[in-house]
Amino acid sequence: MKLTPVKDHERIQSLDIMRGIAIFGILLVNMKSFSGPDSPIRALSYEYFNEPYNVWTNVLLEFFVQGNFITMFSFLFGFGIVLMAERAAEKNRSFAPVFLRRQFVLLIFGILHVLLFWYGDILIMYAVVGLLMLVFYRFPRNVLLITGLVLITAYSLFMTTLTYNYWTSGTALAYQSTQNELQEQEIQQSIKIYSEGTFVEIMQERIREWTDLNRYFLFFITGLLPMFLFGAFAAKKRTFTNRGLWKLWLLSLILGAGSKILPVIFFPYKGEDWRYDTAMSWGYEFGGAMMSIFYICSIVLLYRGGKFKRLFNYFQFTGRMAFTNYLTQSIIATTIFYSYGFGLYGEYGPLTGVFIAAAIFTLQVLFSKWWLQRYTMGPLEWVWRTLTYGKKPRLKRAETSNA
Repeated sequence: MKLTPVKDHERIQSLDIMRGIAIFGILLVNMKSFSGPDSPIRALSYEYFNEPYNVWTNVLLEFFVQGNFITMFSFLFGFGIVLMAERAAEKNRSFAPVFLRRQFVLLIFGILHVLLFWYGDILIMYAVVGLLMLVFYRFPRNVLLITGLVLITAYSLFMTTLTYNYWTSGTALAYQSTQNELQEQEIQQSIKIYSEGTFVEIMQERIREWTDLNRYFLFFITGLLPMFLFGAFAAKKRTFTNRGLWKLWLLSLILGAGSKILPVIFFPYKGEDWRYDTAMSWGYEFGGAMMSIFYICSIVLLYRGGKFKRLFNYFQFTGRMAFTNYLTQSIIATTIFYSYGFGLYGEYGPLTGVFIAAAIFTLQVLFSKWWLQRYTMGPLEWVWRTLTYGKKPRLKRAETSNA
């Protein structure tokens, strides 16, 4: 029996809801990079957008969003890998060849995403980490859980220690003025290129920024892998009692919010000593992973309790088309901000970016609902599955019905 894409009736609704919520959270974070040079801005020792409403928007995004949803998507990716392997086993088909094609196609999409639209692509990273899961997905579920816990804790401590040593050695303050000046120059250079440059100049800048961002590619892989392992663990365990979920909910809230609140507390010391940057490092790495688990538990518990059913249905639409929505977010946002569109790059701060992200996502919800009433999957999902399985799955529904 040939391995084929998952059918509508085989889908797990709560996973689609999580994907939809994660896509919105990722857009909120990415909007700062779509609309302006976020990397050099974050590297400054002071707030570039220093209006109180922008400062507090940044603080709230760092606590509730930054690092919390890319990790959630990593969890879902790991969960999906185990489901795919189980379906292959049920049909007595080899899993690895199909999965390798799937990852290769994902890698190609990621490369095209970087070249044509945006440097902050995550698909390339997911393609590589997914390959590592070929080693891990067969492991017993408790081994996956323990390995994930050890990795996320060790990685977070390592990154936090690097930050702490950078500050306590005196290096940070010694070169702070020089670094701020270099970052300001890079900010102005990026604004000029993205708001006025040709498509080729913008593409060259994208490649430069992607290369700079991924200098420590292996470190980033280590940071994402634990959430893949947690997702694989959850897929193998599959059954979680409400009591167990509530315990995990409370534990992840304490660990996640407790880690994330530290940079908020030490925010007044930003650029002055080690406290803020060190707390931010721990909060982003460890806190982000724990907050994503807290969100996952919250979604499952609310879904089981029948709460916010109508709202969740909207997220389910976008989640079923997560791949299409993720890439179209880049197309829409770069058209708004880059020179070949409206050229608004560098014009707006974080608060305006939140409103723009909300508007884009609202349009995606409406479009996803409309599309799925007529078609079985998103357009780019159809391309991805066609190239993965070597067969065109049915796209158009036999008759129009409510998705």
